[in-house]
Amino acid sequence: MSEYKHGIASSRKKTPALNPVSCKSMVQCVVGTAPINTLENPYGAVNVPLVITGSDMAKKRLGFTDEIEKYTVMHSIYASFEKHAVTPIVVINVLDPSNPRHIEAVAGEEITVMKGMATVRDTGILLDKVEVTDGSVTYEDGVDYVTSFAANGYLLIAVTEDGALSGKDTVQVSYTKINPDGVTGEDIIGGIDKNGIKSGIELLDEVYPETGVYPGVVVVPVFSRSPVVAAVLETKVQKMYGMFNGIAFLDLDATQEGAKNAFMVKETKEKNVPSSRWVVPFWPMVKSDGYILSFSAFAAALLQSATAANKNIPSESIDNLELKIDGVCLADGSQVVMTQDDANDYLNRNGVVGALRLPEWKAWGNNTAAYPESEDPIDRWIKGVTMINYLENKFKSDYLSGIGRNADFKLVNGIVTEYNMTLNSLTPDYIAGAEIIFDKKENPIENIKEGHLKFRTRYADYAPAEYIENEFSYDISLLEAAFEGGTDE
Repeated sequence: MSEYKHGIASSRKKTPALNPVSCKSMVQCVVGTAPINTLENPYGAVNVPLVITGSDMAKKRLGFTDEIEKYTVMHSIYASFEKHAVTPIVVINVLDPSNPRHIEAVAGEEITVMKGMATVRDTGILLDKVEVTDGSVTYEDGVDYVTSFAANGYLLIAVTEDGALSGKDTVQVSYTKINPDGVTGEDIIGGIDKNGIKSGIELLDEVYPETGVYPGVVVVPVFSRSPVVAAVLETKVQKMYGMFNGIAFLDLDATQEGAKNAFMVKETKEKNVPSSRWVVPFWPMVKSDGYILSFSAFAAALLQSATAANKNIPSESIDNLELKIDGVCLADGSQVVMTQDDANDYLNRNGVVGALRLPEWKAWGNNTAAYPESEDPIDRWIKGVTMINYLENKFKSDYLSGIGRNADFKLVNGIVTEYNMTLNSLTPDYIAGAEIIFDKKENPIENIKEGHLKFRTRYADYAPAEYIENEFSYDISLLEAAFEGGTDE
């Protein structure tokens, strides 16, 4: 571009991300891989719960990349902040630069130096693993050159004016880069090492004490299509930190080894997904702005967004709500075309949620993976699970402060009075009705002497409107009446 300004020109500015709406009653917790190589200290962003409130914070705490498909955490970052505009989310990155399986060494490559700058056209490069030489002499970072990243993640090597590289036309660059393809389901599942350090999904128990929020919905984009990962998630979303319940959104396998079409969804679900109220499988993958991304990531963002719009109460279904996507596809990008009958008969009927264009793209389905084995409303409906989780979690968080206090009438009466006020405030807009009681028959003096108090809450939730029917019939008497009211000529 000419440096002398004469003529007419235009420029483009990237559309700013929407200001996300806060929803802390249905916080997403995302476990996966992030482009942490761009961070000042990538080793400090491994297997630790991080609260992320927007795109800018994601860049500072998780790194940045244009290769969104490559890093599974970025599926949720993109869906939550760029598309569905909701916050916060909690992220656990398991990609570890100190793990030999998660890195890849690249031998010396000759790079041209132009105007004092050399560009390594590769991504994922770890700055502390870069070596610049001329084939015999190794140059010093911060003295002979300075490294940084371009907006697309490429490595930039700026030659210092008074360094030993000054005047060089080429340099040899060796480096190590992170390898997200080296991350396995075993890394995602994690565990507890001999020092008691937790990793992966096991860290769900650490989210509340470390961040002050508890996960309402847990997603493991792409990796959750593994039956082992799905089984672990089904267990771990129950009583996180010994108290809080969540729900796991899964990606049903849409690869060539899984469900390649809607007819194979039932078989794939039966092989890969627990028949459980605690998990919801989604099929297939989604397309957005040219990316092939995790359906579960967008569904979880949609759930949090819908909850935020519902005064932070998760009593609304995501069924028939707009997904900010451009289409659905298999993992290889092959387009998937489904009619409403297809989605009903091959997905919803088997406890799988899909997406339909009506004419915007909408989530389509209400059932958890427990269906059709269980038709109990508390197990079957996604909103049934999220609502009872909300009621239970709210009770626990609101009255946790009562533990250790005197087990007297004042404590009992306070809990009954206050929680009934909470339940009444939810009736009838969010639930049909509810009541908490303290029954003396269930609290004998022997139990009270031990400091054990038992309350009982009964409630009724609304079912989602699965089917609305209007029968039309032709009534000839209406035609006769119309003519009887006329006048003869």
